[in-house]
Amino acid sequence: MRESLRGYAQGILYLARNSGKSGQVVDELGAFDRLLGSQEMLSEVISDPSVSPTKRQSILGDLLASKVDPLVVRLLQAVVGTEEPRAVLDSISELVRLTSGEDVISLDGGFATTGRIAGYSQALLESIDGTGDLEIVESELFEFARIVESDSRLRKILSGLGSEAEQRKSLVASLLEGKTHALTLRITEFAASTDRLRDFVEVLDSVVERAAKLRNRRVAVIQSAAELTQGQIDQISAALARAMGVEVEMRTSVNPSLVGGVVAVVGDTVFDGSVRRRIEQLRVRLGLPATVKSRERN
Repeated sequence: MRESLRGYAQGILYLARNSGKSGQVVDELGAFDRLLGSQEMLSEVISDPSVSPTKRQSILGDLLASKVDPLVVRLLQAVVGTEEPRAVLDSISELVRLTSGEDVISLDGGFATTGRIAGYSQALLESIDGTGDLEIVESELFEFARIVESDSRLRKILSGLGSEAEQRKSLVASLLEGKTHALTLRITEFAASTDRLRDFVEVLDSVVERAAKLRNRRVAVIQSAAELTQGQIDQISAALARAMGVEVEMRTSVNPSLVGGVVAVVGDTVFDGSVRRRIEQLRVRLGLPATVKSRERN
């Protein structure tokens, strides 16, 4: 089973517990698995490689609407939408086994990867899709990522180097509890509890991207040598939207080392219009060595 699907299931179970429906979700998931054992045609349809994932999700949605809890529908649609067709039936059975056990899809003993965090956060973000809360959570996650990014010691600790999961969760709680949306805290705690992170900041930024995608936007991280005016922000936003072909959500920060100009990062695309970059280009043309900062950046 994909790690992202495991994470998604954990997120669904968290939402179920919060709404007092944990037992119902587990029971209905098990009942559907048993139904698959007696309905060969249904099993074939949801695992048929000739049927698109979207179509299989639609079939499940139509079949289960009003018959089971929406959280169960979401979880099953996630299975048929992400797993290889030949693995769909086994993955549903595995989810039943994991969710019905005492140690419900625990991180312990498994690969606590960024994929699992991606799935977990996706489930939670989808639960507030279409509400103003989604933008709030996205903004709070971005701001916390910038706080961690500016503190090398905090970044190292929360990335899992030389610290225990419970220590990291407690640290996150002390920084965010009562100050942010409940899902901001929950997603951040989940990420902090992971022992195999490459970089805590990168993980949070990827969750911010997911939140923006649900709102049909891309996140543009803008660094400037000095605070930008609203007019400048609007101008840059319009230019990036034209370049990317999609509405862009601006997230700005100040980096005096740029000297002047701005650097915009949208996903893997970098637009570097900083004075520092132009100085480095001039140094190269003159045959001078690049600065240390430039080498680190590249």
